Formats: sequence, structure tokens, C-alpha cells
Amino acid sequence: MINSGERGFGLPKFSHAERERRWSRVRERMRREQLDAIIGFPNQSHWDQFQADVRYLTHIGGHQTEVAVVFPVSGEVTAFVRGGNEVEWWSIAQDWVTDIRPSRRSWGEPVIERLRELKLDQALIGVSGLSGLLRAPEGTVVTGILEKVRAAFPMATFQNATELLQDARSVKGPEEVAWIERAAEILDKVVATILAKAKPGVMENDMVATIWQTIIANGGDYPSMTHWGAGAGVPWACRIAPHRPLRAGDMINTELEAKYGGYIAQTVQAACLGQIPAELKRAFDVSVEVFNELVRFMKPGLSFGEVVNFYQKLVRETGHTPKGMLLHGRGIGEDRPQITGEIEGEIYNSSTYTMHLDLPLVEGNVFVLKPGAMPSDAPDSIRCGDTVVIEKTGARRFVKRKLLPLSEKRGARGDFGQVVDGVSRFFCKFHTRNRLRIGGYKLWSQKFVLVLKPSTT
Repeated sequence: MINSGERGFGLPKFSHAERERRWSRVRERMRREQLDAIIGFPNQSHWDQFQADVRYLTHIGGHQTEVAVVFPVSGEVTAFVRGGNEVEWWSIAQDWVTDIRPSRRSWGEPVIERLRELKLDQALIGVSGLSGLLRAPEGTVVTGILEKVRAAFPMATFQNATELLQDARSVKGPEEVAWIERAAEILDKVVATILAKAKPGVMENDMVATIWQTIIANGGDYPSMTHWGAGAGVPWACRIAPHRPLRAGDMINTELEAKYGGYIAQTVQAACLGQIPAELKRAFDVSVEVFNELVRFMKPGLSFGEVVNFYQKLVRETGHTPKGMLLHGRGIGEDRPQITGEIEGEIYNSSTYTMHLDLPLVEGNVFVLKPGAMPSDAPDSIRCGDTVVIEKTGARRFVKRKLLPLSEKRGARGDFGQVVDGVSRFFCKFHTRNRLRIGGYKLWSQKFVLVLKPSTT
């Protein structure tokens, strides 16, 4: 028997009211499309996000847990995990689904058995992930599993249920919003920690380890997307943590996620270990200005296409070029929409990026907003970015750090904080808001570009 200690392992749990809210949303859409059931299979790719639909329906998943589901339009929901230990563990860790069965690493047979129990031999059955995911338009379903199920029900019809589930998941309930906000608060701590730690000589893999340690120590989940890049120009994410020491003059460019109970917040954080180039500083300042304008502009009823048009107008008025991903949904993974700021370009003109432009913003939408402002024809630039929720009266940014353009002025409270590590002496120049301590000095942390440069005094 598994010793649970405190029953539930102290993990966060959604209420039964939240279960009924989302199951009702899904079943309402199933009835519109005359679906008798939805099935979903395991796929833990993309940081656990490709089986988000299954976790959404079962409250089971995370840390590469393999899980499948049979979700009937009425009646008991059945989840499938790997073996007996997993059945027992997940029976303790959540209380939404009581019918949890082992797959013994062969997923088709138990799904077939459950569909037969439900007498769905001639049913219309939706398949989660069959095609049309934002980051996997060809689908995420393992062919061998699906073909085994199809062969067992030659009179049944199977159709894609990905967009149905995307539609249901796109509006977050209050409990979901609270969990994403908790993830955003964890990211606040991550940003403060890496800004305090980053200096020449620190190994980059140590920086990445610090990010993960801070997430997990503050109640977050793993794995989470960790895009870390450091070096000359505008470095972008290493796919494996690099074994390289930070150097004076390095630009640091990150896109970081934290999860709480599987729910994702994202932030974009840049830093410079030296003098930030004037062109990049201006691009960052413009990104901050545009971010704030977009948050003031967005409200229920506007379409995502209108948001893109306003973004492009704002950026072009500054003499910069709108480019790159503007926003994409955040939640339990693969949440719609995925909107680029350059919808007329060759890279982003597929339906993956354009299919949701005409949809209106509605209360409960959550996404990361990260407006780019590229100098001239530069391929990339630093930018700001953070997680935003649409509420009844407009948009709200989750985190408490104020986004302010980097100031060149000296003498204002908090403009300078001296960091002494016994060898090097640096000045940290940033705007004021949240206090933290670095090397015994009380500073004010801020989410924007951090400039570290040797003291001349």
C-alpha cells in the first residue's frame, strides 16, 4: 500500500464544483455535435502539454504521467494509467475520477473494454488530439493505439474532438485563474532569484538549475519550459542547459514558465551583463510601452484580429517592425489561441496562426502577451512579456512587478544598488517596486532589462 502521509500528498486539488463546471461545458458541446463519447490517449510531449485535454477531464497528469480517458456524454468517466501503483496513487492524489484502470502499457484493450461496457459499438466518438493542435497540426495520437480501437468498432464513427475541447478549455473558471495566478507569483520569485544570481563567472547550467529549484521549492511543478539563452547579440534558447560560464557583456534572453497543479504562467525576462546596446534598449522600452497600451486596450468583445491590428499600429508608429509571436493561450497546455503579430508574413500564415483571429476576447481567457518591436530588419530583439487574464471590465496582468522602461537617470530612489561578491563590484540600475536582498544590500527588483557593469569608483 502507498503511504500517503497526509491524504492527497498535500497536492492542490480542484473542487467538485469546478469538475461539474468543466464537465458540463464539454458535454454541452458534445451534444451539439452529437458525440456519444470522447477518448484521449497518452502523449507527454511538449512539457506534458500534448495530453492537456486528458488531464483537463480527469484531474490526472503531470511529471510525464501517462493517462488515457473515456469520457461519455453521460455517465461515469474512466481514466487509464500505467499499472496498479499508479491506480492507487492517483486514487489518493485526486477525487474527481473513481474508475481508474491499469493499462499494463497497452492502451487500446482497456479503452475498447470500456467502450463496449458503454455499448458504443455504433457510436459517434470524438478523439482528442487527432489533428489540429496549435503546435502539432498533424495530431498527437499514436496510430497503433487508435487503429486497434477503430478495428474493434467497425460500425462506429471516429472524428476529431480537438477544437471542441479547445473551445471548452479556452474560458477558465475562477479556480483555474487562481492557479495560473499562483504560477505567475512563482515566476516573480524566479525572476528575482536569477537577477540576483546572474554575474560573470556563474555557470549557465547553474542558472538553469536555480530556475528549476526556485519553481519547485515554491510549490511549482516539473517539467516546465525553460528557454534560457546568453551570449552576444540577442541569444535565444539553448535546448539543453549549456555548460558555459557567463561573461561580461553577455545579453541574457529568457522565456520562462512555471506550473502550479499543471496550470502554466509565462514571463519573458532579459538582462545584460554590461552596457546594453542603445538599439536594444529602445526596442525593449517600446515593447513595454506597447504591452501597457495593449493591456489597457483589451476587453471582452474585441476580436483577436483587432488586437493584432492595434499592436501593429502602435509598433509602426515608433519606427519599429511588429514581428514574432504576440500572444498565445495559457492554462493546462496547448490552450488557444496562438496569435502572431505578423499575420501577413510567410512564416505565420497557416491556419494554426490565423484560425482564431475572428474570435472575440471573453471573460476567462488567459494568455501570455509578449509584443515584439524589432529595430529595422533585425531578426530578433529583446522584449517584455507576461501572463494576462481577461476580466469583465478589461485585461489584468497577474504579477505585481511593474513594467517600466529602463531609466538612464541617476539619483532617484532605488536607481542604484551595489552588489559586492568579494571580487567584483557591479551597479544594478533598475526602477523601484519590490524589495529583495542581494549580498546583504536591500534592493528593489523590477521585471525588465537589468544592466550590470563594473564600478568605476
